[in-house]
Amino acid sequence: MTPQSSVFADRTIFVLGNRRSGTTWLAELLFAHPEIGGASARVRSDLDDVIPSEPLIFGAAAKLWSNYSRPGRDGIAAYLQPEDFIAAFRAFSDRLFEAGNKRYSAGAPWYLEKSPDNVERLSILAATYPDAWNVHIVRDGRDVVRSMMRAPFDEVTTAAYAASEWVRTIRWVRKGSWRLPRFRELRYEELLRDPVGQTVALFEWLGLDVTDEVVERVRTATDRPVAKMGSTGPATGRWRDMDPDDLAVVYEIAGEVLAELGYLDGSEPVFPR
Repeated sequence: MTPQSSVFADRTIFVLGNRRSGTTWLAELLFAHPEIGGASARVRSDLDDVIPSEPLIFGAAAKLWSNYSRPGRDGIAAYLQPEDFIAAFRAFSDRLFEAGNKRYSAGAPWYLEKSPDNVERLSILAATYPDAWNVHIVRDGRDVVRSMMRAPFDEVTTAAYAASEWVRTIRWVRKGSWRLPRFRELRYEELLRDPVGQTVALFEWLGLDVTDEVVERVRTATDRPVAKMGSTGPATGRWRDMDPDDLAVVYEIAGEVLAELGYLDGSEPVFPR
């Protein structure tokens, strides 16, 4: 049921994906549309140096959600019916999103959110924002692992850690996407080949007007630097320069999912272990 009282009813976008899969780049391309805003939007000239923000709202609220779902008579459920709790949670999130829009994107009518841990909170997203538009960007896991190991993530110390995270994220989203009525999957590699065309296709899916001005704004955004964090910008196939031992670990942990997604063609090297 669409929450008609929400300021962002039918106008909320969630960009989903594993870290280093192109979520920031995709968000920047979508922000090129003047009607889409968010806490990380860089559409005001006086805020061009703002570092993209990830509010992590649903991750922070996970304990609140668990409190409501706990068994027994204790917890928030003793005070609110399910529909009232969800409505209150939606109102709280909308208020934060609206504040972000006003501060960073001059009150654009649409809100885009791309916190990476949202992939773990699909049940919360589905219940609170059943009217949202969800875009899952998928990138070759080998490139993701390579990029994660070069980014300043203190917890990512091995290829095994990065590969396991990528597999887990893909599984979470693909298994949970049935909860999301408006769901679309996009390959990073397709976006890289045709960023303007793929972004315009998303605008059309969202029902937004696509004028020549909008297309030009997207084209300009394709050249705009994004948060690189150790990378040299959008690219694919860089996994080929990985350490052979690390690459062997990636195939061992993520090979099945890589094959399912069509990233393997049978020419991959075999590493005895």
